Amino acid sequence: LLLVSFDSTLKSNLSVGLPLDLLFLEKDSFKVGLNRRIAQDDPYYRTISDGWSNALKAAFASLPDFPG
Repeated sequence: LLLVSFDSTLKSNLSVGLPLDLLFLEKDSFKVGLNRRIAQDDPYYRTISDGWSNALKAAFASLPDFPG
C-alpha cells in the first residue's frame, strides 16, 4: 500500500521524484528495521507501479458512460 500511495504521488506531483528512501523503525524503539532506497529500475517498484496503472485504466474503462 505504501508504494501504491507513493506511486500516485509521483505521477500527480512533479516536485516529487525518485529515488525514494524508506526507513522503518521497529515498534517502541529507535532500532532500524528496514532501510531501503527505491530507484526507477527497482523490479518490485516497477511491478507495483505497472500493476496499479493497469488496474486504474481497467477500472476507468469499465465505468458506464454518463447518461444524457
